[in-house]
Amino acid sequence: MLPKTDRLRRAKDFALLSQKGRVVYSPFFALRLRPSDGATKVGFVTSTKVFKTAVKRNRAKRRMREVLRLLKAEWPNYFDLLFILKPEVLDAKSADLSAAVKRSWEKIPEAMLKPAVPRKNIKARRKTSVVFKDKS
Repeated sequence: MLPKTDRLRRAKDFALLSQKGRVVYSPFFALRLRPSDGATKVGFVTSTKVFKTAVKRNRAKRRMREVLRLLKAEWPNYFDLLFILKPEVLDAKSADLSAAVKRSWEKIPEAMLKPAVPRKNIKARRKTSVVFKDKS
């Protein structure tokens, strides 16, 4: 498991990344990112539409956590990273996952040059859901 200081934990952070983050695509995941003031933090999202059982969702997250733990020294600085996992994560070799993560980190400067595309018509599904709203 990654230490708490390296994890995204607040719902607001996940909402900001989901709605305002830039995207880098990979065969195994979509990486949403945005610059941050502090150290780099990582979060994972697995959908029940993609992974039907909790066992598969947890296994996919465990595999990605381990890959990122081994690559800790190479993490980009001052970013919040959200990995949205695809079903191919379960069948991939860890070397392939590691290579995909490194390739996605190489694409970060290019992604930061593009403007963030805001999602339209975002509605909270539950009262406890967080939807980030600009105060401008």
